[in-house]
Amino acid sequence: MTPELRQIRCFVIVAERSSFTAAAEELHIAQQAVSQQIKALERTLGVTLLQRTSRKVQLTPEGVIFLADARRLLASADRAVSRVQAAARGEAGTVRLAYTLATAYDTVPTMLATANDLAPQLKIDAREVFGGDLVALFDAEQFDLAVAPKTSYPRGLRQRLIRQETFRLAVAEDHPLVSREQIPLSALQHERFELWPRAMAPGFYDAVAAACRGAGFEHDRDEQAAGSTVWGNIARGRGVALVVSSLIEQLPRGVRLVDLAPPPVKLLITAVWRTGNHQPAVARLVDITTRLAKERSWF
Repeated sequence: MTPELRQIRCFVIVAERSSFTAAAEELHIAQQAVSQQIKALERTLGVTLLQRTSRKVQLTPEGVIFLADARRLLASADRAVSRVQAAARGEAGTVRLAYTLATAYDTVPTMLATANDLAPQLKIDAREVFGGDLVALFDAEQFDLAVAPKTSYPRGLRQRLIRQETFRLAVAEDHPLVSREQIPLSALQHERFELWPRAMAPGFYDAVAAACRGAGFEHDRDEQAAGSTVWGNIARGRGVALVVSSLIEQLPRGVRLVDLAPPPVKLLITAVWRTGNHQPAVARLVDITTRLAKERSWF
C-alpha cells in the first residue's frame, strides 16, 4: 500500500519538532491521533521510523532516509496544489496569442510585460499573423486569443475594444510635407497610399479607407504594396502611409512621422477570442489587458 500524504506530513512534523505534543499542537489534532498516523505509516512501510522514549523522539536510520524524501514529496504535492489553483484562477497555463503588425510596436509588448508582472506563471506563446488569416486560424484552433484592428467577424468570435491609437502620416525624410507641423488629411488626396491589400489586413485597410473617405476622397493605393516594400517605397518618396503613432518606437530608416490636423483619426484595436473558450487563462489575460487599457488611457 502507498502511504497517505497526511501520514507523511504528520511524520515530518514530528521528526522536525522531535515531539508528538508539539506536532499535535501545530496540526491542531489530538496527540493520540498523531501517534496513530505514525503507527499506520510504519505498518504500511514495514519499518520503524521513530524511536520513542519518555524524554524525546529520535529518528531511526530508516527514518533519516525517509525524512529527506518525505520533505521533497510534500513540497512537490504543495507545489502541485498551488499550480492547479493558479490555473483555475487563470494565473498559470498557456495562452496562444496572435497579433498583427499594427499592434506589434507598443500594444502587444506592453500587454506581455504587464501579464508577466501580474501573472508570472502564465505562459504566452505570441506570434505575428496577418489580420486576414485570423478567422481561419481560429477555426483551425491554432490560437486562443488575438489582438488586431477592429473588423467584422463571423458568429462565434467575440471582440473587446482595448485601444484607440492615433494615426500619423509616414513620409520620406525629404518629402515636401515633412516640414509641416500638422497636415490636414484632405491635403493627401493626390498622394499614393502605401497600404497592404484588404485581404491581408482588413481592419487596418478599412480604417484608412474610412478616414480618407471622411476627408472627402478615395485613397489611391499602391497595388503592389506588401511587406518591407512599403517602407522602401515611402523612404524613396514613392508614396505615403497612415500608421499608428507607436511606430515612432521602431521607425524605419529614411521615414519620418508627421501629425495629422484635428480631428484625430484613430485605429480601433480589439482583443478577439472564441465565444465558447472558457479557459481561465484566456479570461485572465483579457482582464489584465482591459485593466492595462484603462490605466494607460488607451481608450
